[in-house]
Amino acid sequence: MSEPKQIERAVSTNPDRKPGVFEDYEREVTKMAQGNISQSVETYTVEHHQYWAPFNYPNARVELGRTELGAEFNPDGVELDIPPYGAITIEEDKPIIAVSVIGSACTPPGYVMLHAEPLEWKYPRTGVRYMVENLWGEHINAYPWFSGVTEQWREAGLSSAHFDIPESRKITIMGGSQTVVGGREIEHGMHDGHYCVRIIRVTVKTA
Repeated sequence: MSEPKQIERAVSTNPDRKPGVFEDYEREVTKMAQGNISQSVETYTVEHHQYWAPFNYPNARVELGRTELGAEFNPDGVELDIPPYGAITIEEDKPIIAVSVIGSACTPPGYVMLHAEPLEWKYPRTGVRYMVENLWGEHINAYPWFSGVTEQWREAGLSSAHFDIPESRKITIMGGSQTVVGGREIEHGMHDGHYCVRIIRVTVKTA
C-alpha cells in the first residue's frame, strides 16, 4: 500500500517575490487602464464539493496542532488548535473560487481564517488571506455536557464563514475562539480557544 500524498499548506506569498518590486506580469491593471483596453464579462459554470469531518479525503490534510492542549477529533467535528498550529488544507484540480466553513467555537465568538494559493501571482501587495470574526454558536464544553446540559443551552449552535476568492489551486483553513482560563483549564494546561470544523464546501469553476 502506497503512502498517502503529502499535502502542504497553501502558500499566499509569491515564492519569486523581490521586495519592493512590481514585476511586469503584476502590472496588468495599470497597462489595461492606460491603453483603454476593452474587457468582456466572464461567464462560467461552477461545481460544489462538500467535505465532512474528519476530512479523510485523498486531496485533504488535517493538522490538529497541539493535542496536549485539547485539539482533537470529537463528535462535533475537527477541533483545531489556534493558528498557526491547527489547519485543514484542501487542494482541487479545478480553480477554487469560493469556500464556506461550517463549525462551532469552543468559546464564542469564534473566527475562521483562510489562506489560498492563487493560480496566478497577480497580487503584489495583497496576499489571498481572509478572516471572518464574531462567529457565534458553540459546542457545549464537555464538563457541563456530561453533567446534563443539552444543546438547548443559549449559546449552543453552529456558525458559518464564507469566502469568495481569486482562482486558487488550494486553500488552508484555520480558526479559533476566545481564550478561557478557569480552574479546570489551569489544571489541565488548556485554554479552550479552539474552533471545531464540521463541513467545508468548496466551489470550483468547471467551464
